Amino acid sequence: MKRFYPYFAYLRGVKFQFLAGILAGLVFAVASGFGMPLMVKVVFPVIFGGNPKVEEVLASVERAEGAEQGRKLMEDAFPSEMENLGRTEQVRQWFVGRVGEEDARRTMLACACLLLPLAALLRGLAGFLNVYWVTAAGLHVLREIQQSVFVKLQKLPLGFFSGRKTGDLISRVITDSNLLQGVVTTISNDLIKQPFTLLAALSYLAWESFKSKEAFFMLVCLMSIPLAVIPIRMLGKRLMRRAAAMQREAGDNSAILAETLGATKEIRAFNLEEMMGRRFLDGIRRWTKFHLKVVKYRYFVPPIIEMVAAAVVAVALGYGATKGLSLLEFMPLVVALYMCYDPMKKLGEIHNRMKQGEASLDRLEVILKAEEGVTDPEQPVTLDEVRGRIAFESMSFAYGDSPALKGVEVDIPAGQIVALVGPSGAGKTTFASMIPRFYDPDEGVVRLDGVDLRELRLKDLRDHITLVPQEAVLFAGTIAENIALGRQGAGQEEIVEAAKQANAHGFITGLPQGYDTQVGERGAQLSGGQKQRISIARAFLKNAPVLILDEATAALDADSESQIQRELADLARGRTTLIIAHRFSTIRIADRILVFQGGRIVGDGTFKELEGSHELFRSLLEKQRH
Repeated sequence: MKRFYPYFAYLRGVKFQFLAGILAGLVFAVASGFGMPLMVKVVFPVIFGGNPKVEEVLASVERAEGAEQGRKLMEDAFPSEMENLGRTEQVRQWFVGRVGEEDARRTMLACACLLLPLAALLRGLAGFLNVYWVTAAGLHVLREIQQSVFVKLQKLPLGFFSGRKTGDLISRVITDSNLLQGVVTTISNDLIKQPFTLLAALSYLAWESFKSKEAFFMLVCLMSIPLAVIPIRMLGKRLMRRAAAMQREAGDNSAILAETLGATKEIRAFNLEEMMGRRFLDGIRRWTKFHLKVVKYRYFVPPIIEMVAAAVVAVALGYGATKGLSLLEFMPLVVALYMCYDPMKKLGEIHNRMKQGEASLDRLEVILKAEEGVTDPEQPVTLDEVRGRIAFESMSFAYGDSPALKGVEVDIPAGQIVALVGPSGAGKTTFASMIPRFYDPDEGVVRLDGVDLRELRLKDLRDHITLVPQEAVLFAGTIAENIALGRQGAGQEEIVEAAKQANAHGFITGLPQGYDTQVGERGAQLSGGQKQRISIARAFLKNAPVLILDEATAALDADSESQIQRELADLARGRTTLIIAHRFSTIRIADRILVFQGGRIVGDGTFKELEGSHELFRSLLEKQRH
């Protein structure tokens, strides 16, 4: 349980609602554990009247021994029956005094019968309010947990996502968060409500045991409770292992589904429908196998407890029969005994759900406890005006044990357009990724206008950098909303002006809904060239002094590439620009070219200089020409 304590902090925002639900649960517990047996004991005798045989014997004894002596003898011989008769007579006399002898019995019966639905109403209303308020608090907790996990995912270094399946991460945010919420609210509620129900029932039995040894025997019967604890603990350990396996399979299945939905064209083109169907079906079968084991271990405990309870009730029945207890005497004790074992059954279920919750918590804490890597400084430096000078000073970086950049030393003046070229894996993209602090150097420093990037607040730094990726990323929404992502809060006139600069205004106005056209998921309603122009319009709108073009035309055909290169040249003008390119046609606008090989800068100069003197650059250029 200690592992869940930090997550109870999520209840702080709804503490009064949660406490109200707990209070309603306590009312339900007392009404169940103490109120129900008491109702059976007090109301049933009033409804059914006294035992006729006892009344006949009492009348005979009173005639033979006298009224006072006869009643005393009967109370010694039949204490419970005489108590019921006395209570019924007291109630009858109370009604006689108010409605008369003739209507007393009828009124008394009506009131006694009315008490049963009123008691049920109180218990039911308390149970409803308990479930409703605790569920409302639980939904708040679920929202807070999912928000915490989502926000943490935004802060984790990009290396965290390498090798991790998107579908599995989605499963952790949705499914595992839901299970954790169940532990924090529903189970914490039951950990209060069920023990109080047990305590209330025990209190009734203890109260009765002071008056009769038969009731005390019922109390002794509860010593069987520890017998039910042993299987609960044994099954709980197995449940946790199976639940962890089930959640892993759920994550893998989500990953397969996400992968399939993200590559529908490729799957059809290569006739992979049957293969992907088998993969998904195999995953569902494995998940079903583990799910059934979770169900087996989770729901095997209640029958064990019920069997123990039934055995104890059978012993109690036999004992009561040998002692001559009447049904009216025995029923309240059996109800109280049942109210003791029902909470025990619920507590067994809680134990198993907590084990299942621990398995989900293990998966969530992979995210929640992961080191963020790139964080804001405690005392950030503020740049009043960013010109865009970038300097790498003896900078090295590695992905785990794989070096990506080694001893990089370069100074890029403000406003210079620099192309980054080299074979795949040479370090070009990593070099550009250091500037918006997607990663921090292992050694050395990266500076913007003379300030170490690690001294700047991440938001402030990235406000001054624009990234145009190889494949334009559009989000669900309208074209105007996607352009406005460049500078949130921009007006419609600014959005239109940015679209004109990107040469996108013409095709946008040609659409039926213009700037209000929905782009679909990841821009599915638009062509590659149209999506890239919207991405460029977004960059124009942001108007940041530093621009990174990450092979921005690599995914386009030749015609679209030549058209968009003009917009990119306009966008780069006057900004410090880094162009990552495999196609050399995109780097002729560069003032300077950096040649990368094996994580080092092995060439630095203009196009003509490198073409005439640098062997690797000439080799790469020749490959482009053929």
